[in-house]
Amino acid sequence: SYMSIVHYSADEPVPLRGADASNAIVELLAITRWEKLDYLVIDMPPGIGDATLDMIRLIPRIEFLVVTTPSRLAYESVRKLLVLLNDQRIPTIGVVENMAMEHTAYIETETKKVGSKYLGVLDYDASVEAAIGDPEALEKTKFYKQVAKLGKSL
Repeated sequence: SYMSIVHYSADEPVPLRGADASNAIVELLAITRWEKLDYLVIDMPPGIGDATLDMIRLIPRIEFLVVTTPSRLAYESVRKLLVLLNDQRIPTIGVVENMAMEHTAYIETETKKVGSKYLGVLDYDASVEAAIGDPEALEKTKFYKQVAKLGKSL
């Protein structure tokens, strides 16, 4: 199953902040007729904003799969989220490093320092852009293969 606010916004911008963003997510979850689900993946904005805090409050068995880019600046926001999740005893599946152009140990080392599991790295793959909207082409990308391998390890 797949649901996105784009089904209601007709691919137009949806400028929401604070409580409005949280309310939109809650409403989308409430009005969608979900089949029996093994997992529900919610792609959240980065950081510790209202939407993230509301999901923690509203979803009883929530677990986080945290995705970050290799940027030290981006990771600082992720580090704060991981510390919060650990302090609140909220389960974290682990951290995935996305769009890596070169392999360094920075994200892995820092993730382990805060007591979280480093799941691996997804390389930057320029061929993904051309494959968007074409599932068969997407399945041929290095990115797809890396995501599939990562998924099997979970």
